[in-house]
Amino acid sequence: MKNKIWKDGWKKIITDSSLRSKLVWIYFVLIILPLGFFSFYAIRRLNELTREQTLSSIQKAFNNTSASVEDELNRLEGVLDILTMDSIIYRVSSYDTSDYTYMQRLEDSNQLATTFDHLKTLSGVSGIRLYVKNDYLYSNQQRDIIPDSEVKDSRWYQQLGEALSSSWYYPGDFEEPPESGHECFSAMRVIYNPRDIRQPLAVLRVDTQAQRLRQLISQPESTENGIFLLLREKEVLLSSSDTITPGSRIPETAAAVIGQEQNPGPNSWISLLAQNENSYLLYRSLPVEGWYMAVLLPYEDVYRLSRTLRLEMLMVVFIVGLLSYGIALAISRTTLSRLSLLAQTMHAVEQGDVTARITPVGKDEIGQLMGSFSRMMERIDGLLEEKVAYGREIKNLELKALQAQINPHFLYNSLDLISCTAIVHNVPEITRLVNALARFYKLSLSKGKEVISLRDELMHARLYIQIQNMRFDDRIHVVWNIDEELLDCQIIKIVLQPIIENAIIHGIFEKKGKTGTLSVTVCRCGECIRIVVSDDGIGMSPSSVRENFADAGPGGISQTTGGYGIRNINDRLHLAYGASCGLSCESTPGVGTTVTLLIPVIRPAPEDDGAAGDTK
Repeated sequence: MKNKIWKDGWKKIITDSSLRSKLVWIYFVLIILPLGFFSFYAIRRLNELTREQTLSSIQKAFNNTSASVEDELNRLEGVLDILTMDSIIYRVSSYDTSDYTYMQRLEDSNQLATTFDHLKTLSGVSGIRLYVKNDYLYSNQQRDIIPDSEVKDSRWYQQLGEALSSSWYYPGDFEEPPESGHECFSAMRVIYNPRDIRQPLAVLRVDTQAQRLRQLISQPESTENGIFLLLREKEVLLSSSDTITPGSRIPETAAAVIGQEQNPGPNSWISLLAQNENSYLLYRSLPVEGWYMAVLLPYEDVYRLSRTLRLEMLMVVFIVGLLSYGIALAISRTTLSRLSLLAQTMHAVEQGDVTARITPVGKDEIGQLMGSFSRMMERIDGLLEEKVAYGREIKNLELKALQAQINPHFLYNSLDLISCTAIVHNVPEITRLVNALARFYKLSLSKGKEVISLRDELMHARLYIQIQNMRFDDRIHVVWNIDEELLDCQIIKIVLQPIIENAIIHGIFEKKGKTGTLSVTVCRCGECIRIVVSDDGIGMSPSSVRENFADAGPGGISQTTGGYGIRNINDRLHLAYGASCGLSCESTPGVGTTVTLLIPVIRPAPEDDGAAGDTK
């Protein structure tokens, strides 16, 4: 029930709403909605593509930075490995002085200083030092070999202890100011006595300037607010941004995820809340245990380009929608104005103003409809004029019919008086002629009926031929071939007599001997009655056939010398029985003429039986 109500409601809206409303809805459904859906999809895809491209770009920069930092740390580690294999290191660091003279110590220290200088030049490290535990005296100018007594109270030295692997320090781990004036990252390794690996002899220290690493992690061209970080566990060692200082701790949300995976995947971006804004985090472990490279990327940087493009796209969509709406409105106004004009004109015609007209505008379907309406109204005007002409014709025919009824009545009464007088004076020929004329006109009147039986129509023709034979000494010989079963069928009156009249007067009497034979045949042909009248008169030319047997136009009453015109009879048959019925003629000059009359088989109604006129 509810579905039917909805269905009926929508149907009513669609069928009863104005055409302007329908066009607005069509515009909304076919233009605005698809354009809106397309914009939504395009913006969503744009966000995804922008995010992917931005993260991919930042990740490439991050990978390059991480690789550079890793190479720098590996250089420090490589220098330590080289020096650990140098025997001079062990001699200089040894406690055994029995066979190690002062000159040898001085020579080894100089050679070791030369080695340090070469390694610094080749590897790019900023400094190499050796802290020894013995009390040998070295040159005062030699600052690369230092007694550990100078640094044994330092916190970093105490934390170093007896580590078996390299230890790493950043500038914040050193209390004393750097000797070179530049902050350094340092890799240190304890040198043990090869004869007693439990006895530490010295500490090797390799430095690289912090500024060098800071330059590596600064990537201003990659992102405006992205932050590259060098981390030791949760502590910040270096940062590309001034908002996060070295020695501070990273946000708890980032600290909770860093280090969970030692080798995160290449696209392991993590969404988190950092510094009170949504950010993406990507990190990577370094060769130094517990050290990481990380990048924090705010959503703002990721979606800044997409937001700009989104605003531009929405603006373009708005402008396109506005322009298309304006164009659609202009087109709809033009279309609806013509339809409205057409509807108003049709309404005026409906109210009776048949003179209302419209001038077609345009060549589209609406223009064609306006043109069709104009042509239809012109056709209606023609039909109205034709109807008026037909009305006038009918009035004329009615007047002529009344006159035709009055004249036969007067003539019939006069003939009756002549017949009585002929009987009194004993003139039988006059009596026979008058009686034939009286019956002829009585059948013509047929009590005012327009439709009579075929029997009466044939009797009417017989009486006409009888009168003509009395006038012209029986010059007309008639052959009758009648199907008796068709005599009761109905036919409009006075259609056969004019045909016979034309055959006698214009056919037989035009011959030299003025005598001839007339043949009248009545037979059934399917559902029709065929009446054929043939004569052996002079015949007619083709032009005469066309003149006498062509249809008369509206209001046209064609007359011939025999009375009613043949064309008028043809028109009456068409009006009474349709275009399939009527007259046809075949004529050969000098041979004769055959006229065929075709009417439908119409039996009389029971109440009409016996209503026909006298046929005796």
